[in-house]
Amino acid sequence: MTPPAVSVVIPVFNGESYLAGNLARLQDLVETTGLDAEIIVVDDGSTDGTPGILDGCAQDRLVVVRLPDNRGKFAALKAGMAVARGACRVFTDADLPYDLEAVPYMVELVSKQGFHIVVGDRTLAESELVADQPLLRRLSTRVFSFSVRMLVTGELFDTQVGFKAFRGDVASELFPLVTDDGFAGDVELLYVALKYNLAIRRIPVRLLRTGPTTVSVAGHSLPMLRTIAGLRRRWASGGYEAPGLRRIAGQRYWIESRDG
Repeated sequence: MTPPAVSVVIPVFNGESYLAGNLARLQDLVETTGLDAEIIVVDDGSTDGTPGILDGCAQDRLVVVRLPDNRGKFAALKAGMAVARGACRVFTDADLPYDLEAVPYMVELVSKQGFHIVVGDRTLAESELVADQPLLRRLSTRVFSFSVRMLVTGELFDTQVGFKAFRGDVASELFPLVTDDGFAGDVELLYVALKYNLAIRRIPVRLLRTGPTTVSVAGHSLPMLRTIAGLRRRWASGGYEAPGLRRIAGQRYWIESRDG
């Protein structure tokens, strides 16, 4: 079977209230834009009606991956990316909070304009946050983003947007390096990408809706920051060594000196 131009990977946990409708929205995007796409849904050990909904779906190029128990967002993403075949690989949240019109643009940036990674960024001036987010969620996002910039990724302002695209070979090399299975995986992923000097393009996003979140400010913030604080140590110890990424991002333009 010919590999598709794009794989859209969606991790889902207990999404019975919105999954069927959102799969229909994705299918509509594929049909109206003419994207040559596969949709990969990773069921992260759901305990509600999600498995039954996926059993009843009969969409073209829909791939279902099932994890036996709830392992976390990035465990699900790694499982989905492991089976993805697209030249460009996009992931987004299962509740589809961001305007899907960005997907063809992301594919264009990756497949035709040479970027290794494209990331949605709510802090860009053109972003539109149509949905009204709860105050606590807005404050926790700002505090977390500030902490991340101070500790790790000063070049990136918004690491946590669940809307990112990758060149296929980059995704194959990058995702297996991520050690965090939870929400700190976004930061770890971009930290490694920056260390390898991959070409990253930030794009504005339109936040259309704010769905339920499994992130607990009290329960997740400190473990996430603890994980993030250890990234530099892991890099220094060779924990992120990836010859494939060195080859992809290499810019060795000088001529080696030769004796004689």
